Amino acid sequence: MDFTEKFKTYTNTELLRIIDNPDGYQPNAVETAKTIFSDRHLTEEEIKIAKDELEIERQEKSNKEQKKRAVEDKFKNIGKSILDNVNPIQNETPTTEKTIKIISLLFGGLFLFQLYKEFGMISFMFTDSSAGWDFSMVLYFLPLVVVPTATILFYKKKKFGWLLLTMYLTYSAVSAIGLFILTMNMEPSGIPALDSIFPQTSPTTHFLTLLFFAGTIWAISRENIRTVYTITKQTMILTISITALIVGLGLKTFF
Repeated sequence: MDFTEKFKTYTNTELLRIIDNPDGYQPNAVETAKTIFSDRHLTEEEIKIAKDELEIERQEKSNKEQKKRAVEDKFKNIGKSILDNVNPIQNETPTTEKTIKIISLLFGGLFLFQLYKEFGMISFMFTDSSAGWDFSMVLYFLPLVVVPTATILFYKKKKFGWLLLTMYLTYSAVSAIGLFILTMNMEPSGIPALDSIFPQTSPTTHFLTLLFFAGTIWAISRENIRTVYTITKQTMILTISITALIVGLGLKTFF
């Protein structure tokens, strides 16, 4: 490829960028840039200006990369804190206040994700005249009401917030068990086109979902957390057991 005509329109800084970064360009391109840069017979002042502009570009790029790494590290630290809180096996027990804040932040984010994911369906239900509300649709959208309500009340250290969040977590965990079993027993339809349109969710996904919700139940069921919400051990067991039983009976219809 002939780079001569193309590089003639390049600024001094653009040519210098190619010359100073030979590993990122073809050898022919680098040699052409050197020749054109030399043929311009630039003064020392013009060369200095080009080098200064290139240095500014490098500094800006470096700053952007540092900011990007800082954001990535921040999210990694948040993720690690969340995992530490829902992990039953850990060396140090997080403080009560920290656990409450992290779980509130986590489920606040989960609500925003669900809202974004279901925005199209919500718009359809409220704007399309053909859309009809029935009990199944109420159940479908119920998490969009339960999750933010439970999260806010849990963050405010309200007893009902703990109860509502625990019921939601138990419902989600038992549902994940049901979906895991259902997926394990499900066989492909035998029609490739149909399977590609409606792909099966991996059992591993449902298993990891179960671990997440079960881990969160464990995290908020520790005595130091329950004390904040005045939840007795008996209340905890009854809340989890009754919710699991109701959801389990509901799932029984699918098996």
